[in-house]
Amino acid sequence: MVNALKNNSARWTVIMILAVAVVGCATSGINKGQLNLVTSTEEVAMGQEFATEIETQFEVYDDAELTAYVQSVGGRIAAVCHRQDIDYHFAVIRSDEMNAFALPGGFIYVYTGLMKVLDNEAQLAAVLAHEVGHVTARHSTERLTAMYGTQIAVSLLLGQNPEEYKVLIANIFSTTGFLAYSRANEYEADRLGTTYTSLAGYDPEGMAELLGKFVDTEEREPLKLEEWLSTHPPARDRIGKVDILAASLPMAGVGDRNAARYTTMKARLP
Repeated sequence: MVNALKNNSARWTVIMILAVAVVGCATSGINKGQLNLVTSTEEVAMGQEFATEIETQFEVYDDAELTAYVQSVGGRIAAVCHRQDIDYHFAVIRSDEMNAFALPGGFIYVYTGLMKVLDNEAQLAAVLAHEVGHVTARHSTERLTAMYGTQIAVSLLLGQNPEEYKVLIANIFSTTGFLAYSRANEYEADRLGTTYTSLAGYDPEGMAELLGKFVDTEEREPLKLEEWLSTHPPARDRIGKVDILAASLPMAGVGDRNAARYTTMKARLP
């Protein structure tokens, strides 16, 4: 009887903590009102765990100058984004795939295969700004909440499960993974990213140019886009919206493009 009472008491304690978490987190961030059981502090800790695991499964490209360059472009974007309560980290993954992704808590990766098809720094800024948009909107932790509900909150409250992280990482790019965003998420990241490029002083038309690269490559080499297409809606569906927004922003047609500088950095790619 005593044990039963203790168990009931513990259960109600967890329920009350979760209730507070739901009320608090459902009204935070740029997507105010979206259900999110993960606090910002927990999200950063989770991102650090994921980043450690990612870097055991993917080859982070070891070129200090190129990495510093990507970090400098990403830093310009991070400095003007909506979410300033976390630090942002940018790294390059050596892979021929055309992809980029953001882990929870501001850990952002771009593939060498994607960088090779870009023409200028404005397009690279667009890649990084799109991923920063996912972070500022907290899309990954919203999806985790939707996928696991209170399970994820309980694991955070009662102790992390290393095996759970490995499963999440193994499925990171699958259609059921936590980075398989909805179309609404992708459109929002496009909108935020296009806005951030302009605020950072880049030509926001770089976002439409970036999406155009995926259209061109999809027609020429459809298999090369397998990873991207598994987690993103077709680029053609997004270009029109981005074009309209970019044309309305102050830096359209006059912002930084830095093609020569990008070409120099591009030569350092494997």
